Amino acid sequence: MVSIVIVSHSKQLAAGVVELASQMVQGQVALAAAGGSDNPDNPIGTDAMQILAAIDSVYSEDGVVVLMDLGSAILSTEMAVEFLPLEQRANVHLCAAPLVEGAIAAVVQAAAGSPVTAVIREAMTALLPKHSQLGVVDDQLSLVTGQLSLVTGQSVSVELAIQNKLGLHARPAARFVSTAGQFQADITVQKGTLTASAKSMNQVATLGARQGETVTVTAVGPDAAAAITALKALAADNFGDKDEEMAATTAVAPAPGGLGGIAASPGIAIGPAFHYRVAPPPVTAHQVADVAAEWRRLDTAVAIALVEIQELYAAARQQMGASEADIFQAHQLMLQDPALHQDARQRITRQQLNAAAAWQQAIDAVAAAYEAIPDEVMRARAADVRDVGQRVLRHLTGVARPSLSFPAPVILLAAELTPSDTAQLDPAQVLGIVTARGGATSHSAILARGLGIPAVVGAGDWVAQVKGGQVVALDGRTGQLWLKPNKSTLADLQRQRDTWQQERQAARAAAQEPAQTADGRRLEIGANIGAPQETAIALQFGAEGVGLFRTEFLFLDREAPPDEEEQVAAYVTAAEGLAGRPMIIRTLDVGGDKPLPYLDLGREENPFLGWRGIRFCLETPHIFRPQLRAILRASHGHPIKLMFPMVSTLAEVRAAKAILAEIQAELQQANIPYAADMEVGIMIEVPAAVAIADQLAREVDFFSIGTNDLTQYVMAADRGNARVAALANALHPAVLRLVKQTVQAGHAAGIWVGMCGELASNALATPLLVGLGLDELSMATPAIPAVKTAVRATTVTQAEALAEKALGLESGTAVTELLGGLGN
Repeated sequence: MVSIVIVSHSKQLAAGVVELASQMVQGQVALAAAGGSDNPDNPIGTDAMQILAAIDSVYSEDGVVVLMDLGSAILSTEMAVEFLPLEQRANVHLCAAPLVEGAIAAVVQAAAGSPVTAVIREAMTALLPKHSQLGVVDDQLSLVTGQLSLVTGQSVSVELAIQNKLGLHARPAARFVSTAGQFQADITVQKGTLTASAKSMNQVATLGARQGETVTVTAVGPDAAAAITALKALAADNFGDKDEEMAATTAVAPAPGGLGGIAASPGIAIGPAFHYRVAPPPVTAHQVADVAAEWRRLDTAVAIALVEIQELYAAARQQMGASEADIFQAHQLMLQDPALHQDARQRITRQQLNAAAAWQQAIDAVAAAYEAIPDEVMRARAADVRDVGQRVLRHLTGVARPSLSFPAPVILLAAELTPSDTAQLDPAQVLGIVTARGGATSHSAILARGLGIPAVVGAGDWVAQVKGGQVVALDGRTGQLWLKPNKSTLADLQRQRDTWQQERQAARAAAQEPAQTADGRRLEIGANIGAPQETAIALQFGAEGVGLFRTEFLFLDREAPPDEEEQVAAYVTAAEGLAGRPMIIRTLDVGGDKPLPYLDLGREENPFLGWRGIRFCLETPHIFRPQLRAILRASHGHPIKLMFPMVSTLAEVRAAKAILAEIQAELQQANIPYAADMEVGIMIEVPAAVAIADQLAREVDFFSIGTNDLTQYVMAADRGNARVAALANALHPAVLRLVKQTVQAGHAAGIWVGMCGELASNALATPLLVGLGLDELSMATPAIPAVKTAVRATTVTQAEALAEKALGLESGTAVTELLGGLGN
């Protein structure tokens, strides 16, 4: 039901209007008053925070209509609405109707169950009877039309069949919500008698839509048809889900001398037990006086948590691939869920609860909704909700999680591991995982499989009783566990483990071979990494170095920038992990789209066209210079190369090189060693850089093409915008021609040219990239074996002919079809 808020300069007037309106409908409609000032010396006035609390106290998804008197009441109300989350603002309507008559007309219409458009219409025409009686001619109806244009639109519905094997579980639900979020239309999903907002991750997921079931999607608004078209396309693609076989979900019978659990991640592991014990952050409920300040505390904690999850997503994508990384996209949407925020906010504003208690209660309610779903896969997602919830609570309470770094390789024992914990495990340190609770369909189990760490879950409460340091063995293929295995069992398990490891090594052996075409042309294949610990995984998959080391991890999620020594340590650690292989370090690439908590970057309408990359670095020398010093120092004894991002002009390159030269002189004067011959390159990701690539090539030692940004800039299409996402195709001939132009300019100047965007990870496109003349490809680690295989399967002559044909096609779709037909 639509609710009503009355805003007035006078506290008594606002309360009186609410009293009168409430009597008209016998309290059936939720009403709130926000009037006057808390200043006893000047009680006439308006307060944005008071108005915000009033809106919160009666907020309804059906709509909130706010009626105001005049002057600052309107300004204060507009300010209050700005404090609302974006997803709630669309449901709050500031109405120009007269205060008293409008309020009475609005509540009567709202009590009848009318939609917000009808409530506004009735309020806006409230003076017409009086005007008619007094003989006043009025054009009030024209105002109604103007007001209603903000809230009406076409309605389109479609029935979607759920075809993917696991139904609309967390990851496909996340893709559904992400797609719906691209449109202004109000979109709902209905399954039987259950209805959910298509823009609420938790509501969509807890519908529990299974394979074979049908949901009805309805969109209302100016772009309703486009929204339905996009969601139909997503459903046709199985919501982006891969139909994989579900892992075993029942505990096995104990092996002789062993114990039984649930097989979660294949492989055999033997090692000393190490208990990972995590207590939830302590939360005590109490009342607060300043509810606005408490909401801001929660809002800040959520914002920090979102940045952390984005970093986990990026790391998981590099280490494990897109499917596993999508788990953290689901986490982001769980955390951004408008229904969750509304619940927490109302607990703060209505009950005056402290932020931690309000958040804990809201999270518990969502987790309980997941746990009530009959489907086992969806029930397991309650652990994800609690993981997301505790991440925020730890920022609110200041309680950090225990370290996941171990002095020696261990078998990790825990009551349960969260997806966030699992994603941060180092396979070199964690030989295997045993948990008391959990299932094979949990996201933690999926991530363990992605990391290649053997795991047995759901083993029972006895896990807590295992003595630390005791030898434990597990078989993640069968779910069997052994405590203190005898010599015979241990020897047998070691043989099985050795065989399993040999099979894995054989599968990766081909990836260690060079990427050389059938007629002898060699390409260098590197990995894109975002943290030093990722080098080991990269080498296992066959990386010949690091073509892109993103340094943002050092600068995000902290209260102050890293100092020079911390940066040196990180770069040297990564370089040593590569054991003499080359590594390209990209200087800090942040801006309005990647905020730093300790630096006010300002708000930009379009951060991708704003203050970021080299532009940011040149204007923040207190950030830029220490990073350059650290990279130079780390280059001593290591084949490190330096790369500047987001370059658009010659002046930027020359300014950056001038600063670098100054720092080299400082280090030399201080007798601090560095590699004087360190190569310096730039990313080519702006069309302007391609246009002057011949000039830029004379200034640097190499180019690395960033196809992600280059594609968006060339095609003027945001990949996150569903309506233009199809245009953002790196295989479009317009993009490919710029790649070719860049390669030609680089080679003419005698420098090498690489690529580090997502296109480099596409094995289907590899022959095309060979034909375009690229010298190096750097990619997500899991893509390396397939790309190397694709290089070996072609010749330069074949590749160049393919590239020539692709450059002459008319669309990205045509290029994709050309590449897809190569194997036919």
